[in-house]
Amino acid sequence: MLNENVLWEGKPFNYGIPSFTKYQITERRIIIEKGIFTKKREEIQLYRIRDISLKRNLFERMWKIGDITVISTDTTSPNYLLRNIKESIKVADILGLASENARIKNRAQELTEVQA
Repeated sequence: MLNENVLWEGKPFNYGIPSFTKYQITERRIIIEKGIFTKKREEIQLYRIRDISLKRNLFERMWKIGDITVISTDTTSPNYLLRNIKESIKVADILGLASENARIKNRAQELTEVQA
């Protein structure tokens, strides 16, 4: 990482079973690394994020975990699910604020409709 501040990093909560997935949110991107022997790495630039949603059932609310869905304009992963995130409300807020700051910094604007 080239001079990027890490805003949050973590792994999915798997009820005691080891997870080989690692999530990282920096000020520029989301980095997802998966695998044991063969590592796969995906990145989503924060300025491409269009929407963030959070789903938690009753059990997940008791354990303070949840699933965060990231909807973006990324071509390889337009919809990405961050599963079983601890303190999911806090992480979704961090992600939302960071994506807004990245859009402002990159002067990225979303075109929803074109008027003639």
